[in-house]
Amino acid sequence: MCILICIFANINLIFSHMKKVLTYICIILYSSLFSQESLNMDLVGNLSYPQGTNDIWGYADGGNEYALVGLTDGFSVVDVTNPSNPTEIFFIQGSNSVWRDVKTWGKYAYVTTEASDGLLIVDLSDQTGQTYNYTQEFFTTSHNIYIDENGYAYIFGADTGNGGAVILDLTDNPMFPSLAGIFDDYYLHDGMVRGDTLWGSAIYAGVFSVIDVTDKSNPQIMSSYPTSCNFTHNAWISDDNNYLFTTDETAGCYVGAYDVSDIYDIQEIDLIQEWTGDGADGNQENVIPHNTHVFGDYLVTSYYTSGVTIIDASDPFNMIEVAYYDTSPMTGGSFDGCWGAYPYLPSGLVLATDQQEGLFILHTPYGAYEGFGCTNPNASNYDETAEINDGSCLFIGCTDPAAENFNPSANQDDGTCEYFCDAFDITLPECENNISIDYGQSAILNCEGNIITFFDADYNILSVGSSTYITNPLYENTSFMVYNEEIVESTTLNTGEPEHEGQGQNADYSGSVYNGGLLFDCYSNFTLNTVKVYTDYSGERIIELRNNNGALIYDMLVDIPETDDEGYIISLNWSISPGMQYLLTTNTDFNNDNFGDNNPLLKRTTGGLPNFPFTINNILEITEGYYTQGGGDNGSSPDYYYYFYDWSITYDRTCESGYSSVNVTINNTINLDDNTGKKSTYKIFDMLGREINKESVVFIELYNDGTVDKKVILK
Repeated sequence: MCILICIFANINLIFSHMKKVLTYICIILYSSLFSQESLNMDLVGNLSYPQGTNDIWGYADGGNEYALVGLTDGFSVVDVTNPSNPTEIFFIQGSNSVWRDVKTWGKYAYVTTEASDGLLIVDLSDQTGQTYNYTQEFFTTSHNIYIDENGYAYIFGADTGNGGAVILDLTDNPMFPSLAGIFDDYYLHDGMVRGDTLWGSAIYAGVFSVIDVTDKSNPQIMSSYPTSCNFTHNAWISDDNNYLFTTDETAGCYVGAYDVSDIYDIQEIDLIQEWTGDGADGNQENVIPHNTHVFGDYLVTSYYTSGVTIIDASDPFNMIEVAYYDTSPMTGGSFDGCWGAYPYLPSGLVLATDQQEGLFILHTPYGAYEGFGCTNPNASNYDETAEINDGSCLFIGCTDPAAENFNPSANQDDGTCEYFCDAFDITLPECENNISIDYGQSAILNCEGNIITFFDADYNILSVGSSTYITNPLYENTSFMVYNEEIVESTTLNTGEPEHEGQGQNADYSGSVYNGGLLFDCYSNFTLNTVKVYTDYSGERIIELRNNNGALIYDMLVDIPETDDEGYIISLNWSISPGMQYLLTTNTDFNNDNFGDNNPLLKRTTGGLPNFPFTINNILEITEGYYTQGGGDNGSSPDYYYYFYDWSITYDRTCESGYSSVNVTINNTINLDDNTGKKSTYKIFDMLGREINKESVVFIELYNDGTVDKKVILK
């Protein structure tokens, strides 16, 4: 038996300042001091990658949480809703580079790299990973990115000028941003922005810079201050904007705290290093700090070979390390190990990327962690004590999309599904049965009913709508299945955004280079009767319907007047057949002729107001908005609703009867053993297959029933 004694000690250590660090000292009576690999942080899940990782960011969509992982050869999105079982949902290939950085704006991820890929923009609402855009319009390579609360992206270390900050406006069209300005006084390695102030890390100048970005086209340096090791890697401002915390990316350097309440009288107030006891003897090592982020009263820092550390900075004059998790088996002052740490998921989990060991999901009492369980109060197994959703939530209901009461949120069927056709009794088709044909002939199947559908024995559809079906040649007895379908109801409904919302130029109209539209899926035949549009500009437009290959299905020239709040109704009366990703849009060339650019000057809805998808069960689903600048520069997003409001559609509701069977029998009119005398010669061939007469010594005789005889004439 051994006894573990733990005590707390306040140890005064001298860096460049006197410094107090809270340290745990644990002694086993028969052992010497030993080091721990974690303190107040626990591993929840891990996902390894065959390639190296770099930066990490997070994204939450309702109750679902995701890790956005930079890789040396691309970008990975991982579902961490069940954090003990992280699952990659898609990967986007990129050029090889050690450096990638990721940030988000709304439902979009933005990825920079020092490879020549430019900027990668990904629509995270498309979990197939198919909606993304690589653009090199503003730069080819860059080191880092930050996106502020107003929708401006700051690209640091780009191959533009001195590599300061390229400022992009994401608000008008997140997939295709526009240039707002450039700061180019000197190189910035990283930075973060709050309000109108950019806190830039000028790594080679060894200072952080305080930059006024009120006028994005003309940023101005207000102040700067050197950091402790003169190699300023990153900086993050406190929630009250009074203190700035920095890292210097040099072995043995510090996380620093600075009083910036007066930017013209900045003071360095504290420095701290990591104390994970990474070495076998438990001593501090010459480890390199990488990036620090403010999380309330705490700093969450990626610390290369020492993993992740958490510092209590509630008193920025006396920072104290209170937790860590060592992600890396490596030690010392190399650039291996933990690259990034992200603490902002709603669950309170911390995401971290170790370049060699992959993605880590960690929990700590210094986040929101209180326990795992179902955190959704609408679930049948809701756990009011749980703080981290473990993916176990049960939503009970009808899970069949064909049912009238289908519940898209349900993940466990309770047997309550109700079906429209249960209320109707459809007559079985009346068919000629017990049909006989000769071997190798086709059968003619005839059935009476409203809408007849023929199937083979495996229920593959052979014919729809015709009461007669002619089979392929048959060589054995065969059965076919048939059902009757009747129209029982004709329904007219409205769907889509009912009316235009928003006001002001940016809310009403997209940039002039964009033509927009709506993408929709059709599951059953319907008629698109009318749509409604809004505009301040009268004139003609051509309304188009195209299929998912871009082929034109319908178009219509419409003279649209200037509208009031009631809009203008366009009568289309287009019959739509089942198909996926139809596009309702306007003709771009005609827009250019009439309005001078791609835009038809019809009002859209944006700003978080669209409520996609718009669904009529089993008939129609309007999935998202579509936009294009022409020349194949296209995109789609649920953040934009373009032009066509308050769809009126009419569709027939049909119900099906049960199945009837039709049996076809092959006549057995010839017995090859007993009736050879009834056969007649069809042709005679020699042994080489040439047609001859019977005068040859050896020949093959072919009969009319398909049989053959080999014969020899003896003379």
